[in-house]
Amino acid sequence: MKLVSYEVQTSLGRFERIGALAFGAIVDLNAACVAYLAESLDANAARRQAEAAVPPDMIGFLEGGCAARQLADRAVAYAGERLKTGSCPLGPQGQRLTFGEPEVRWLAPVPRPPMIRDGILLLDHYRVGMERLFKIAEKDRMPEAARTMPIYWKPSRAAVAGHREPIRWPKYSDKLDYEFELGLYIGKQGKDIPAERALEYIAGYTVFNDLGLRDVQPAEMSLRMGPAKSKDFETSKVMGPCLVTADELTSVDGLRMITRVNGEIWFDGKLSNWAFTFAQFIAHVSRDETLNVGDFFGSGPPAFSVGFELDRWIKHGDVIECEIEGVGTLSNQVVRS
Repeated sequence: MKLVSYEVQTSLGRFERIGALAFGAIVDLNAACVAYLAESLDANAARRQAEAAVPPDMIGFLEGGCAARQLADRAVAYAGERLKTGSCPLGPQGQRLTFGEPEVRWLAPVPRPPMIRDGILLLDHYRVGMERLFKIAEKDRMPEAARTMPIYWKPSRAAVAGHREPIRWPKYSDKLDYEFELGLYIGKQGKDIPAERALEYIAGYTVFNDLGLRDVQPAEMSLRMGPAKSKDFETSKVMGPCLVTADELTSVDGLRMITRVNGEIWFDGKLSNWAFTFAQFIAHVSRDETLNVGDFFGSGPPAFSVGFELDRWIKHGDVIECEIEGVGTLSNQVVRS
């Protein structure tokens, strides 16, 4: 299932909802569940049961586990049947069951992750960055610790943005850059998770664009702290367009990744040569630390896939797209005030 979070305008104001991409539309999961249950229950009972089992927020839905997913599957199938007899099916109290993409504002699949942990699991990118961005010599480019434990940092939750949201270029920088990665969301709470069981805790995957300011980053990193304002600013952590559930993506090794700027391909490669797997990353982070539903983990990008490694720089008005095989295409336009 491809799950999305979105904002929709109603007569009562704007509301955040969750849905599934199906039948060329966005199926509102909560509304579809109400309509499905109303076939055998009265409308109020159907609404109460749907709110409890499939609430209209992503973390609440993921917390419902297998029971929520099974009901959502039945509701999506029900909406598909209703679409065969009408282009805009309604629930028992007039609720829209589906929306077209132009009718919604996309949000990140989990709009407010409890925690973000962005790793560098593909060490080739780390090696190239040490050389090209920080001018560190070959012999000092790869600390031994980088080979023995996953490197990661904790970006700001306030920086999260969604598919098609404009990327706002900060005024204090002249070199904005992108980093396209594979991201995942945790689907159930856990602590001290062994690597051999870590995949059980993954709800699903998404495309992740980790924006950075390459003229600010070297000075921050020279202090052996950060990154800070080179990586944390509004819209610098773009996620989407959807959360592809883990059952639809049984392996992430070797997934094809294509980066386009204004339709021109800047990178066409694969997510491969992992120094650490997501399972090892989850196991490492969860030692004496509880992971919560909705927590986000990033993989880091492949080498020679980002602007500073290619010596190609994005500019105001550019549209950046990243397509990851089996996951989707994340698209955003750069806006400089």
